[in-house]
Amino acid sequence: MTWAIQDSFRNFGPWYRARFGEAVPAGHRRVIDAICQCRTDDLGSVCYRCEDCGQPHIVPAACGNRHCPQCQHRKSRQWLERQVARQLPGPHFMLTFTVPEALRPLLRSHQRIGYGTLFEASSQAIKTGVADARWIGADQPGFFGVLHAWGRQLQYHPHIHYVVPGGALSSDDGAWHPASPRFFLPVRALSTVSRAKFRDRI
Repeated sequence: MTWAIQDSFRNFGPWYRARFGEAVPAGHRRVIDAICQCRTDDLGSVCYRCEDCGQPHIVPAACGNRHCPQCQHRKSRQWLERQVARQLPGPHFMLTFTVPEALRPLLRSHQRIGYGTLFEASSQAIKTGVADARWIGADQPGFFGVLHAWGRQLQYHPHIHYVVPGGALSSDDGAWHPASPRFFLPVRALSTVSRAKFRDRI
C-alpha cells in the first residue's frame, strides 16, 4: 500500500533529481530513496509469529527513516502525548518565526547553519522579551519549538513554531509572572529583536 508522499517521490523524484542534480543535498536524496522503498519488495519482509495462535504473519519491512510519515506516525503520537502531559495549567500561545523570502536560498544551501541560527535568534528573542518588565519581567520562560521547512503549498518556507505557556518564572522572587491573556509578547518588538539577532549571527 502506498501513500501520497511515497507516490509523489516515485512519480516526481527522478525528474526532481535530474533537474537539480548535485544541488539536491545528499541527506534529501537518502530520504527520497528510503521512502520510495518503504514497505516494498526492495526492503524484503519480516515474519512474526503470534504467541496465542502460533500463526505466522508476514509484514513488509519498513525503512525506519525519521522523515517517513508512515514509519514515524506512532512515535509522533507518543511525542505529542508527552508534550501534552508536561504542559502547565493555564493559557498557552503559539509563536511563529520565519525568514524573508530573499534569504530562503541561503538557508536551503546551508541548512545546518541556517536552521541553527533561526532557532538561536528566535529563542533568544523570546527570552529577551520575557525579561522586559513592561511585558512579563521574568527570566525563566518555558517553550519548545518545531521546525517546518515547507509551507502548505509545499513551497520551501523554513519557519519555527513555538508553544509557550502564558508567563514565566522569576529567579528574583521565585514567583510566576503571567503574560497578558490576550497576547504573549508584542509581535513588532519580538520581530525586531529576532531579526537583529538573526542578522548578527548569520
